[in-house]
Amino acid sequence: MSDEIPLIPRVPQGLKESAQRGTLIPFVGAGASVLAGCPTWGQLADGALRACIAENKFSHGQLDQIRNLGPRMKLSIARAVEAEHKLKIDYERLINPASGYQNNDVGQRVYRSLGKLSRTFVTTNYDAWLDTEIPDVPLSVSESQPAQDRATAPRVRRRIVQVEEFTPANLNQPDCVFHLHGSLFDPTSMVMTTRDYIREYANDRGAGDPTRENRTLTFLEALFRNKTVLFVGYGLEDLEILEYVVQKAQQQGVSDRPQARHFMLQGYFSHEYELMRSLTQYYAQCDIELIPFRRDARDWAQLTEVLEAFAAVMPAMTPLGLQVQMEMESLLES
Repeated sequence: MSDEIPLIPRVPQGLKESAQRGTLIPFVGAGASVLAGCPTWGQLADGALRACIAENKFSHGQLDQIRNLGPRMKLSIARAVEAEHKLKIDYERLINPASGYQNNDVGQRVYRSLGKLSRTFVTTNYDAWLDTEIPDVPLSVSESQPAQDRATAPRVRRRIVQVEEFTPANLNQPDCVFHLHGSLFDPTSMVMTTRDYIREYANDRGAGDPTRENRTLTFLEALFRNKTVLFVGYGLEDLEILEYVVQKAQQQGVSDRPQARHFMLQGYFSHEYELMRSLTQYYAQCDIELIPFRRDARDWAQLTEVLEAFAAVMPAMTPLGLQVQMEMESLLES
């Protein structure tokens, strides 16, 4: 094993094969959208509190007193102020990139590459970057354009926000985006506060009572059991999903497969080599192969180069029907 973290890591064979079979699901976190001009969690939380200040329902002094709290706690306070004073924080303005979607070159590159890896996506982001396919060449869809050209216009993916639609069956539908934590399209669906997270991931499915089923957890269980997941844009601070994966691995035991079932793209500086090695071992216990890349020269912007390189060698090509057939065969063999 080389002692140097690569700028562009090799694509693991299992990851490439899952993309070709159509069983790969990219699981996209905030790190990808931050590259595309969206705020970090800290910036979003402070922006929401400053919106309360602008309405004279919060003060700069109060903001200073809680400056060291985590983003989720700050967002919980902002939502409480919002509810108490019947405010309406403009989360669309806070979250969407200032340059918009169409004129954002980095965002277009990141999400164009992601779009080539799969036809179905899961995200904890609120923004709309994944909701529409980004073609290699910008296309016009004007009425004067010939019908055959309009037919090649970018696909609009189905935005799945309601927990009732988080079903294993929908995982087999192409051109879908599961917004696990809600979407700006429906601000009431956005999982932001501590209470929201507790409700979203409450493990209260016991006693055989179907009314107590947590559909989010059932959905994640099916996702991690039947698909190959590639985590993109997640760090150690994004533990809600990863903790669930770890819990399932501990409950079921790690398989004897020669290759990992899931993968995680993560960037490290050269001096973090030992940290990377330790985390590689940690995630391996959970059936996750860490795919590290080096951040020294371009920091997180290096992720853009990595995704473009991956998209060039592992585009999703297999029809949905073959994917479903393979899963049925797997169930019959188990």
